[in-house]
Amino acid sequence: MFRFLTSVSGRGASWTTIGFVASYGIRLLSTLILTRLLAPDVFGLMVLAWVFIGAITMLSDLGTVPSVIRSARGDEKVFLDTAWSVQALRGLGIGVLTLLIAWPVAWLYDQPQLFAVLCAAAVIPVINGLNSISMASVRRHMQLGRLTLMTTFVQIFTVFANVGFAWWLQSIWGLVLGSVAGALFQLLLSYRWLPRYHPRIIFDRSVLSEILVYGRWILLGTLFTYIGGQGSTAVMGGFVPIATLGLISIAMIIASALEDLVGRVLEFVVFPTLARLHREGKPLRAQVGRDKQITVLGMLPGFLLLSLLSQWVIDLFFDPRYAQAGGFLALLALNAGLHILQMPYQNAMLAVGNSRGHSVVMATYSVSRLIFMVLGGYAFGVYGLLAGIAVGTLVTTLVSMAMAQKSGICRPLYDFGAIAVLLLVYIRTLQSLPPIGV
Repeated sequence: MFRFLTSVSGRGASWTTIGFVASYGIRLLSTLILTRLLAPDVFGLMVLAWVFIGAITMLSDLGTVPSVIRSARGDEKVFLDTAWSVQALRGLGIGVLTLLIAWPVAWLYDQPQLFAVLCAAAVIPVINGLNSISMASVRRHMQLGRLTLMTTFVQIFTVFANVGFAWWLQSIWGLVLGSVAGALFQLLLSYRWLPRYHPRIIFDRSVLSEILVYGRWILLGTLFTYIGGQGSTAVMGGFVPIATLGLISIAMIIASALEDLVGRVLEFVVFPTLARLHREGKPLRAQVGRDKQITVLGMLPGFLLLSLLSQWVIDLFFDPRYAQAGGFLALLALNAGLHILQMPYQNAMLAVGNSRGHSVVMATYSVSRLIFMVLGGYAFGVYGLLAGIAVGTLVTTLVSMAMAQKSGICRPLYDFGAIAVLLLVYIRTLQSLPPIGV
């Protein structure tokens, strides 16, 4: 254990965990304050805005950051300059597309204010596209201390901006202006806090070819991931009132806590480690086995406990207007626990350059979750929507296991054991939930 903690991976995992705890603590504190300043429908409206901005962001994801992390040329100046140029051009494109979809989205959900919100928020991806490519370089070398501190500073600043603007304006514009201010602060720190990088606009043909060949499947995989995840929120907006969507979004913030921690450790520590092992020609099976062991035995009990204590957590932290979020949290915590089972396999696929296989799994994730969510919503209402997400996630997990088995890295004992426990708890939870409105 001591050797792991003092290794590069151990230090990376430690910084990632510290960053997560700080990030989530700040996020939870911000949510608690904002729920006392703003009504649930404001959160529902902002969730819809971010769903569509996020969809465009994922639609244009060319995998520049993973390319910098895994490429043998990832430290070359021409590679970094080209990656930054692609990133900046992409950010501008996202901003333009956000402006173009603003009116149709507002019309689709019959929320006129959403048009102005999307137009104003369109500047955020443009700002993000100009961030220093050093944010990818430090992840490549797992030098995560400075990046973690920077991210924490940005989040604290954004929270203060959100709360200050929300207190002043008492409307959704507080969240919009706070987010813009946070994006500008991150842009500044990415150049002043991280190792110095002086950007140069260049599109080297060989680098572009490498990024695009690897990134074309990253693009599809990321898009499908988003459609199956946050895209489900857009579908929910057509099934439930905007205030109920706001309650679900509050439950999602809490339910995603441990899921985000697992995802961050895998993305910032495990993925670079697996990519290094692959570059060195070493097998990945042992490392993936350790990742699965930590994921199932170390993290899954936390999701089960959160589901059990869901109503108590909501009643403790939020006022009575948000009490109904307890039932939503009970199911969403189990959904998140089911989702983490496939994460180690997806990281291994990307580490060896199998972005095509990753995109196939994520396509399954997207399609199955949306289909079962819609079926569940029509048949059983709001709880059916959330249970349908679980069914789709289970289908995806089984597909991911099958592909991992072909690669010789599947650990079925952990997977099937975890699935059995989660399904038993899920059935019991559904039976105990009160009817909506009670």
